[in-house]
Amino acid sequence: MNWKILSIGLIVIVIVLAAVAGYLAMSVHPPKTVVTVTAPSSTSNKTITIFFFNPAPANFWYNLITQGIQTAVAQLRSLGYTVNYKEFDATTVSQQISQLEEAAALHPNIIIIGTVSDAVQGELLKLRQEGIIVILVDRDVPNQAARNLYIGTNNEIAAEKELLSFLAYLREQHVPTPWKFVLVTGLPGVETLALRTEGFEQVLQPLEQNGTVQILGVIQANQDDQAQAYATISEVVPKYGTSVTAYLDANLLTAIANVEALEAAGYKMGNGGIYILGFDAQLPTWLQLIQNGTVIMSIQQVPFTMGYWATWAGFYIYTGQLNLPANATIFSPTYTVVSCNATYSMILDHIAPPPIYLLLLAQQLTPQNPAIQAPSYYAYDCMENTGLVPAPPGLSSPWPVPAGSHQSFTATGFH
Repeated sequence: MNWKILSIGLIVIVIVLAAVAGYLAMSVHPPKTVVTVTAPSSTSNKTITIFFFNPAPANFWYNLITQGIQTAVAQLRSLGYTVNYKEFDATTVSQQISQLEEAAALHPNIIIIGTVSDAVQGELLKLRQEGIIVILVDRDVPNQAARNLYIGTNNEIAAEKELLSFLAYLREQHVPTPWKFVLVTGLPGVETLALRTEGFEQVLQPLEQNGTVQILGVIQANQDDQAQAYATISEVVPKYGTSVTAYLDANLLTAIANVEALEAAGYKMGNGGIYILGFDAQLPTWLQLIQNGTVIMSIQQVPFTMGYWATWAGFYIYTGQLNLPANATIFSPTYTVVSCNATYSMILDHIAPPPIYLLLLAQQLTPQNPAIQAPSYYAYDCMENTGLVPAPPGLSSPWPVPAGSHQSFTATGFH
């Protein structure tokens, strides 16, 4: 008997058996998701107090943020957590400061806030110093030490992206230059709207210098009150008449008011008339205006996701699952809405990318790189380059929901 050959054969058999055993072990016990959310045990009755400060309770846009927060609160309760949740609805700086002082006395674990103005950042800083977790949604403040995390749109980049697409469209339509624009901004003191205006100006500045663009004026209209915005814009529309190529609005309510003011004055809009560039794409009436060509395009944010993620972020920080660097920022997805995908964008109003996606994004933040852009999880992009093309056959997500995960919560209609 050749013992050498037999020994080699035995070794090969052992290796094969080990490999098979390993394969079977993986099949029977597949790797588990590293990050999970579990319900508390019967001996650890966890209670979490969450306050939400809504700066514009009459604004449908902030209602979507509220719905996102309420959905996340309901999910935490379904996991066995006792969540004490309260909403505040101040619409002025003095009111919101007073409510923040009230909150300090009640000492919640987490506050989620859309700021009425940057002027409240001093109160936010005090809350943080008292150990309260502060999550800002939609509107950031200049002093980033006043919050643990900001979740919202990268407003400057979103405005640049939208305006570049719009200018490309004007070129394709052979609209003669110089293009004459009126900028419609919000009232002073809201960083979000200031950043959008800066994004517009970043694109426009070199075009002004070479004579391609002329800025006819700037209108400051109330971004949270459509009726007041309409009154302001209506007074200015006759001044510019048909000399305007487009009104560039940094807010949806002002954009709708802008359309109404032009309609009331008898001006044609869209191709062959005056163009309107808006921001956001939530209201059915606005989407209909995009679909029928009265409005050419808009950039869509995801307020529901902002509120939903803000709640989960506060939970992760509170439970010690997440440690964030200073100036932590997660930029939520944006989507370009044009006539060929306007009817589908309503679906995006209630998307809830699973909390695990938020955690995976947040864990990538470092002191050197404290900001990250979330991808467009559910996209229906029917634009190729800058032209309008037939819409693709369906919605898609670049990241599948982890099967069997406790965190695979999705919005209605998404799986």
